Amino acid sequence: MSLGNHITGKLNNIESFIENAPIYFFPIKILGWIFLFLALMVTNLLAIAKWPLSAMSKKVNKKAQSLNGPLNLSSEEELRKALDSNEIVLLDFWAQWCGPCLLMNNTINDFAKENADSVTVGKVDVSLNSTLSKQFAVRGLPTVIVFQNGEEVTRKSGSLTKTQLSQLIAQAKN
Repeated sequence: MSLGNHITGKLNNIESFIENAPIYFFPIKILGWIFLFLALMVTNLLAIAKWPLSAMSKKVNKKAQSLNGPLNLSSEEELRKALDSNEIVLLDFWAQWCGPCLLMNNTINDFAKENADSVTVGKVDVSLNSTLSKQFAVRGLPTVIVFQNGEEVTRKSGSLTKTQLSQLIAQAKN
């Protein structure tokens, strides 16, 4: 389990506790929301600090896409081709400056490799592809949309674990 996936899982557990805890845990719920807010701020600050370096490194090191990894989709034509030629497509809308997106990056990469035989995973960097994010009405990052036979089946915003991604795919198959 990668560190990003582990942290995302823990933050999701805290959020779940806050949402489902009885009212008499209200003071603990407030502390939980403060902790989640601070974690979000820290991850976003780290992402913003890392963003220029990562953008420059992408320009310099045009490395080939890894085998069975997510497809980096940069145009509507590439996206349409992926949707038309695959039964199930999981599309991740993300950005380099988004802390939760970076936390989920390794999770998406691992999920793509582990499920390469049944699911096509694509990534859309909204900083570089604002047209696609507007076309699909993406308002929060990260946002994951699952398509079956080219039609949107479900979507979820926020940092997700591999288990949650698998649940979205199971919803699409049913």
